[in-house]
Amino acid sequence: MKMKQLRTGIATAAVACALCATMAGCASQNAGNVTSEQDENSNVEAATITTRTVTFPSMYFQDQATEDVQAKLQEQGYSDITANEDGSYTVTMSIDKYNDLVDSMHDTVANQLDGMPNSENWQTITAIQYDDQFSNVTLTTSSSQVGLREAFAPLQAGIISCMYQQIAGQPVKCTVSIVDESGAELSSSVYPDALDSEQKDAVVAN
Repeated sequence: MKMKQLRTGIATAAVACALCATMAGCASQNAGNVTSEQDENSNVEAATITTRTVTFPSMYFQDQATEDVQAKLQEQGYSDITANEDGSYTVTMSIDKYNDLVDSMHDTVANQLDGMPNSENWQTITAIQYDDQFSNVTLTTSSSQVGLREAFAPLQAGIISCMYQQIAGQPVKCTVSIVDESGAELSSSVYPDALDSEQKDAVVAN
């Protein structure tokens, strides 16, 4: 139980930070680069000419009252806000606001991943590499084997990467590998498949 709580705590903290930064909004060079193809796990519905409908997974809103969540989403300029039974929220936004949201979240996830090496939580992680869509993340460790600390690093990287992919309307799949300093692979996990059913339901909005 304690192990599961630790895993959930790490992931929830990462998601909370990502949400706060994303809701602030900031445009970047990635604007307009959202794929139009919809994966079966994507929570972004087909775009109209001027709007997109997006479902934010329940993990964004843990322990928050419905009226508080709806008020925050409305403050961000989202409309047609619907609280779903699984704890997720579906909103409608302009295509420009959607592109800003995707850009903001991309920057936030990249900053969180970049901040992992040599941090207080991940002292043995010395480097990180990832592609632009966060479909492959590689963590380099100074250890010769995957210890307890390193074991939770893929969880954080995988969850925040998958949540970006969902919002961006991309295929939701992130392979997180841990390698030693020689480049030899020590472990590899595919998210969200590596999550237990409860966590997967929280991350992947239906």
